[in-house]
Amino acid sequence: MLKSHFDISQRSEAEEEEEVEEEEEAVRSESSVSEETKKVTVLKTKPTIAERKLNRSEVSVRQSLLGKTADGDGYAFLKATCTGMRLTDIRAIASFKHIQFVDVSDNFLTTEALQVVTKIPFLVLIHADKNQLESAYLKKCKYLQVIIMNNNSISSVHDVYHPELSTLEVGYNEIEKIDFRDRMPTLRCLDFRHNRISDISKLNFPNLDSLYLAGNKITSLVGIESLINLRILHVRNNPIKLLNGFNADQTKLQYINLRNCKVTTMTQVKKLQCLPALEIIVLKGCPFMGGSGEEGNEVEEDDSELRIEVLAALPRLKRLNKGIFTPEERQDTFNI
Repeated sequence: MLKSHFDISQRSEAEEEEEVEEEEEAVRSESSVSEETKKVTVLKTKPTIAERKLNRSEVSVRQSLLGKTADGDGYAFLKATCTGMRLTDIRAIASFKHIQFVDVSDNFLTTEALQVVTKIPFLVLIHADKNQLESAYLKKCKYLQVIIMNNNSISSVHDVYHPELSTLEVGYNEIEKIDFRDRMPTLRCLDFRHNRISDISKLNFPNLDSLYLAGNKITSLVGIESLINLRILHVRNNPIKLLNGFNADQTKLQYINLRNCKVTTMTQVKKLQCLPALEIIVLKGCPFMGGSGEEGNEVEEDDSELRIEVLAALPRLKRLNKGIFTPEERQDTFNI
């Protein structure tokens, strides 16, 4: 989903992310068995996909968002939405020179077939969820700011480079490393949820604002200290026990989601005392809060004494899990 760093679709901030992810997890848990069966069947049968070309008239009727053209010559529709059409060939879209936002999700496009969008001179956003992409690579685009490629078969982002790229969203793929060949100092939001990432020790994104890594294999947050402009850290559902890696230079970090991680003691929670801007922390499902560190086994209600202990350790907090701290709770911290 498109993050809040791009104005065309002001979607989520931290709280909305939690709600959306809870809904996604519920749906996935209900259908996990059938989905696994489906995957096995697909791997065995590999059905042939019929060629399906997009034509110009189909693009014309799927345009929206009337606005001023990038070259300032007039007004045109700036967005094309060609989703769920079983497309394998979208070359027709390249003739719409004023398009800036392209959504071709839920089709049968390969990485090669998607390259045609790089011929659109003022392309700002490409949304290509649920296709057959094996790489996030696109030929360099001068104005491209947002890439969304969730639910594909992408295994690497090493060759991704665009001089203005600010948001890269590649959740539910097969990526093992957050590793780019070329530095992109413009990056503000990275979403690698539900991939195969285990190590974040070499992160180097000094201007990064938001990092979403839920559902990976991360055991340590060492390396996070290099992200001095980070504001949101979402690492839910990772086997993280120790909260090492934070430091006082991270003066903007306001929100940390550790739901269903393996944090067990107050000693670890106190390691967050160095963060001067921290306002919200999610620890629901962690052993420290009475959970097991596994999805679906969370304790519904927060222990009131634990809430007071956390607030006493981190007095600048405004919220723990979904509960905003009350004046009464703040007063109770003086009795500890």
